[in-house]
Order: sequence, then C-alpha cells, then structure tokens
Amino acid sequence: NILIHDVIPLDHPEFQRPETVEPFREKLRQVGAFASTVIYNSQDTRQRAESYFAAWGRVPDGIVSHLGTIAPQPDPTELPDDLPPEEPYFVTVGTIEPRKNHAFLLDIWEEMGPDAPVLLICGNRGWNNDAVFARLDALPADNQIKEVAGLSDNALAALVQNATGTLFPSLVEGFGLPPAESLTLGTRVLCNDLGVLHEFLGDKPVYVDVTDRYLWITTIKNWVKTPQDVQAFAKYSPPKWRDHFKTVLRLR
Repeated sequence: NILIHDVIPLDHPEFQRPETVEPFREKLRQVGAFASTVIYNSQDTRQRAESYFAAWGRVPDGIVSHLGTIAPQPDPTELPDDLPPEEPYFVTVGTIEPRKNHAFLLDIWEEMGPDAPVLLICGNRGWNNDAVFARLDALPADNQIKEVAGLSDNALAALVQNATGTLFPSLVEGFGLPPAESLTLGTRVLCNDLGVLHEFLGDKPVYVDVTDRYLWITTIKNWVKTPQDVQAFAKYSPPKWRDHFKTVLRLR
C-alpha cells in the first residue's frame, strides 16, 4: 500500500525544482504499475493521480482518508519580545515558495499602502522564488510586512490564535493543514477558492479567488474593523487521526 499526498510536481512543474520532476514521475509510474492499493489524502488528490494512472494503463484500487489535524498548544511565552504586534495583524503560514503565492500578498499590501495592517509571513525561504525574496529584502525596517522564521510550533500557534485572520492565497495544495489548524484555534481564514480546501474545511473559511484582488482587500479591511466571533468556529471538526487510521487499517 502507498500513500500519495499530491501530484503537484506533474500538475505544476513550474513550482518545483527542475531536477525533482522526472524522478517524481517515475516513482508515480511505479506506483501505478505495482501498488495493490493507494491511500489518498483527499478526493482531489485521487482524481488527479488516477488521471495519470489511467493514461499509463493501470489504475490501482484506491481509498481516500483525510489526514488528521492536531493544533499545537499555543504558548506565547515562546515568542520573541517583539511578537505579537500590539495592533491588528494577519498571518500567513508556509514555506516561501512559488505555489504559496506570497507575491499576491505583497501586491495587495502594496496596494493598501501605509494604512495596511501588519502582515506576518511565517515560514522559511524555499526555492524558485528569487523575485519574492528580493522584494522581502528590500522592505524598510518600519514596513507593515514582517518575515518571521524559526518559531516553535507552540509559538506559531500563539501568533495564529491571536491574529485578526489568517491568509492562504495558495495556487495549489495537496491538502492544506495550516488553514485547518487556524480554524481549530478559532481564527478565521481567508483563502483561495481551491476544491481541495472545500473538501475538508467546508463553509468555515471565506473563499475568494486570487483573481479578485479587490475582494481580498475589502475582506481584510473589514476584518480589521470587526472582531471575530470565536463561537463561529466551535462547530468546526477537523479530520481526526483516529478516523484516518480506522480507514487505513481496514486494508490489512
């Protein structure tokens, strides 16, 4: 049995290190040729992977079992002295790589100008993203955008829990744990309108396609003025690891 998280290297090779695409393709071919059962983390991933398997001549049996979500315990004592900001702030979580679409956030913050709220970009620098790195390096020290790396899970959870909102403009996801963790911590989510996120987040986030820059900006400005209702997330039930393994262990 094999678990497939995503097929992003084949769907979007432009987001990958060039040398990783063909090895990934060959591994997926081997899965299609020899796996007895494939475990998928989402129906979206299953549909994408099986389209490749079908083209190659064999589609293994498959099941979908969402990954469990366990939000870390927030611990503000693990934060640096300058965090969290005193004013309203937004957080985006993820490696700074092309598919996470940090360039979009830099664009809309630039459009909002000096009245923009604080944006904390939480994550390490990745690959194929020199233009975004250059923009981050060029930001003045007093800019509203701050790059934050190296936080512990508990410190990051504390930032997310107290944020005005979390932002996820990703262009493609295999699953999407950070927005699920945000909702579990009671923090509202504004994200790109991706099918895989609808699959396990339901109607809890605000979905806005990243082609609609105006609505992203309007939502962000409205959230600054409107305290979030933590009770609105009380009914969100993230996928559980026990359910994942109940499904997977039936294959034995």
